[in-house]
Amino acid sequence: MKGVLTVLLLLGFMFLYSISIYEIQYTSNPGRDNTYPSRYVGKSVIIEGIVTAANYKSGGFFMSEPAGGPWRSIFVKANNTGVKPGDKIVLKGTVDEYFGMTVIQDVMSMSIKDSHHTIPFSNQVTSGQLTTPDQAEAYESTLVKVQNSTYIQNQVGSYKYTINDGSGPCIVADNFISEKIANYKTGQLFSSITGIVCYAFGEYSINPRNQADISVLVPVFNQNRSWGRIKSIYK
Repeated sequence: MKGVLTVLLLLGFMFLYSISIYEIQYTSNPGRDNTYPSRYVGKSVIIEGIVTAANYKSGGFFMSEPAGGPWRSIFVKANNTGVKPGDKIVLKGTVDEYFGMTVIQDVMSMSIKDSHHTIPFSNQVTSGQLTTPDQAEAYESTLVKVQNSTYIQNQVGSYKYTINDGSGPCIVADNFISEKIANYKTGQLFSSITGIVCYAFGEYSINPRNQADISVLVPVFNQNRSWGRIKSIYK
């Protein structure tokens, strides 16, 4: 009986600290500085999820619950982990706020259960949704996609630029790539821009993981089709 009680106590301890990413992230309380801090700040937790992006510039990676969706991704601040997108991992660490972004840090243990999982779907959002905290916070650390946007301007002295799909401007930043991706001009059209939503110093930004996350809209010329119509008139 004593052995059974010991097992039950251990299981109870594990379930007490094992928690979903959603539970850590979701909050309706904006806090004192409008950064929507997690109610689990300072607590040690065990979480599980799929890596969606690695090699963040400040050190760390992003992970999501398999189904994806708002409030279901988080940043893990840890160096030299060797994890890759598609890895399914379990880790234990402490919940904290990093420049206003909810993170897991002070990782005590981590294991890769298996690899090559499908990356959770990207949430389709408008550029305007990533402008105000009451809407953008739900997408912090998640993979998002903005479609049919226009390049507005570059932010001088930084690897950032602004896009707008007609709903409001948002920032695209370069926190996964060591060099500027490309030089765009005002008015450049993008069919889609995909990336991780990050928060720092009072602003949300989309951070493409690589060049493939940026799809430039290429003009379509219908010269041949028009010529065909003209020829048909004379048949």
